[in-house]
Amino acid sequence: MRKRFREYGLTFGKLQTSERNLISDVAGIKVGHVTLINDTPTIVRTGVTAVVPQQVFEKPLPAACAVLNGFGKSLGLMQIEELGEIETPIILTNTLAVGYAFQGLVEYMSKKKRFRTLNPVVCECNDGFLNDILYPAIKSHHVFEAIEAAKEEFELGCVGAGTGMITFGFKGGIGSSSRKLFDGYTMGALVLANFGAFEDLIILGKKASDYVKSGIKKSSEGSIIIILATDVPLDSRQLKRIARHSFLALGMLGSAGYHGSGDVCIAFSTQRGSIEEKGKTFDLLFRAAVECTYEAICDALFCAETMKGLSGTVEEMPVEWLLG
Repeated sequence: MRKRFREYGLTFGKLQTSERNLISDVAGIKVGHVTLINDTPTIVRTGVTAVVPQQVFEKPLPAACAVLNGFGKSLGLMQIEELGEIETPIILTNTLAVGYAFQGLVEYMSKKKRFRTLNPVVCECNDGFLNDILYPAIKSHHVFEAIEAAKEEFELGCVGAGTGMITFGFKGGIGSSSRKLFDGYTMGALVLANFGAFEDLIILGKKASDYVKSGIKKSSEGSIIIILATDVPLDSRQLKRIARHSFLALGMLGSAGYHGSGDVCIAFSTQRGSIEEKGKTFDLLFRAAVECTYEAICDALFCAETMKGLSGTVEEMPVEWLLG
């Protein structure tokens, strides 16, 4: 893992970050990874990431989802939309491993409680350039391992589900960030970033193609999964409003969105209830969602390292062009 965005003295936005500048700054949230890198019997560059809210094992949490462009294979979004809650950890993996992750999550939750029905939440991006995605590398036990490995301090970049992901033509993957809110509340974001065309990338007002060359001319079609968490008591309708605003960060980084992109945000609160929808309050929540998402994507780029895989090599994003 390379240095993070802020470790270079760079900043974005008006709001202050919380202690770790991770989604785990929201109390009770932990993240775990399982990273799979093998060259036999085929080229494997993939993994599993688990976002684990502590309370979710005992009772569902209020949640909402928003989709900017629906070219994706995520599971569980329909019931989130209908009932406005999550009842399992959120699992991230590659596109063709969604079924394996679903089964693993069912098996894991069955050890926590008895049920006749369950809504496992699994989201995905396609890592098929670096990873032999047709090979069933992900197994149920990898979901167990990712959940059990969850902690407040976790790695970013090409780890877990982010192992084989590409962002704006550079190596991408997992990123995270947080912001302090009012009255001691916090919002945090975690992204699985696998989207964007190199020629579009703009960070802090600088267009990347004016300064550096991309390591790969990957198709601009791709996906991003955004997970937003907060301890502000919000209902599902309020969380949906916030989830929609997270996509503004993609445009601020230069992405116009694409036909073949799966852009999904799941937002949840660790506290039940709702707050009065005053303009000043929700303006702050919207800003936090945008700032967290923007910086999390930057961290995915800054922390990821060059990787050789199935169809070629994807270079890590150089950072010198942003430091002058």
